[in-house]
Amino acid sequence: MRGYLHWSTFDNFEWNSGYSMQFGLIGVDRSTQERKVKESARYLGRIAQMNALVLDRG
Repeated sequence: MRGYLHWSTFDNFEWNSGYSMQFGLIGVDRSTQERKVKESARYLGRIAQMNALVLDRG
């Protein structure tokens, strides 16, 4: 893999779906504005740090 671009860092507003879709790397609690890093962000971070794909075989 030469590169990867994730669509959105934060869960954000989508014109067709409002805030119902949550696909950002960092989740946002809309009532408190608290941010929480998702496991997907940690996974992509490990790939970047190791400069290799990390396969979790469970």
